[in-house]
Amino acid sequence: MIAQAGPAAGSPAEAGALTIADLSVELRGEFCPPFDQWPDSYRPFLSMGSRGRGAVRFLPGDEAVRPSDDGFRSTYQAGAWQAGRHADRQVYRFHAGENRPYLWAAPRDRFDAVDIWLAEEGGRQMPPLLHPVDRVLFMGILAHRAGLIVHSCGWLCNGRALLFPGVSGAGKTTLCRQLMASGHGAVLSDDRMVLRDGDGTIRAYGTPWPGDAKQARNESAPLAGLCFIEKADGPRLIPIRPAEAFRRLLEAASIPWYDAGLRDHVLPVVERLVSSVPAYRLGFRPDPEVVEILLPLTEGGG
Repeated sequence: MIAQAGPAAGSPAEAGALTIADLSVELRGEFCPPFDQWPDSYRPFLSMGSRGRGAVRFLPGDEAVRPSDDGFRSTYQAGAWQAGRHADRQVYRFHAGENRPYLWAAPRDRFDAVDIWLAEEGGRQMPPLLHPVDRVLFMGILAHRAGLIVHSCGWLCNGRALLFPGVSGAGKTTLCRQLMASGHGAVLSDDRMVLRDGDGTIRAYGTPWPGDAKQARNESAPLAGLCFIEKADGPRLIPIRPAEAFRRLLEAASIPWYDAGLRDHVLPVVERLVSSVPAYRLGFRPDPEVVEILLPLTEGGG
C-alpha cells in the first residue's frame, strides 16, 4: 500500500516540487503536470509551490544547443539510457522502443540545475520525469550531497531504520512481506532506498521507486544497521566486518562508475557508512521468526 500525503492535484502552469531524501527538485510548466497523472507511488513526494533557494531546478533547455544523435558521443549505456558528451558537455540520453530519444538532460555545476529537452515530435507520455529519468538524475544530485541510492528494502521501527540490500531475486520482497505482516513498524520502500550522510549521521529515506510490494513512504530515520539477506534454514544474524560490508554494499548500490567525478564523491560516503553502521549477514526463510531477531537492532541492542 502506498502511503498517501500532500496534495493530489496541480496544473501545468503551477510550480511544484518532487522531494526525495530531503532534496527538492523544482518542477515548472510541462515538467509539472497535474499530480493525478503521476503514479500513486509519487504522490507522497509531490508538493505544490516552489521550494525556493537550495532547490534543484529542472529547466527547459535552450533550443539553440539541443543535443542530437549526430553530435552525441556515448560513454556509458545501461538499458533505456546513456551517458555521454555533446558539444563538450555531459549529457544523458533517454530512449525507448525504437531507440529514439524521448528526453535529453544536461546537468549544470554540482547538479544545482538540469537542462531538459523533450522529444520534438511525439515523445514520452506525461509526466516526462518518471523512472528511470528521475532516478538517474538523482544519482548525480545525491553524489554532490553525500548520498546514494541502494537497491534494498528499508524498514522503520522504533524510530530507527534497517536496510536490507540485495540484487533482484535476493528475497527483498519476501522479507518485506514478513515485516509488513509482523505489525511492527513500517516498510519505507521494498526496492530502492536512499542513504545520506548528514554530519556523521547516516539517514535512510524511502523513495517513490517501489518493487512488487508497492511500498513507498516519504519518511526517514537514522540507520541502525545493514542486513545483507541470504537464504537459510532458519533466521540467523551474523556480524560482519566493514571490509565485507563495503564489498557487499557495492553490489547493491547505484554507484555512478561512468563518471569519475561523481564516483569519487560517492565512494567516501560508502566508506564512512560501513565504518559507522553495524552490518550483518541475515539468513532467513519465509517465517515470522526473522522479525524477532531484528527488533533488538531497532531498540539499540543486538
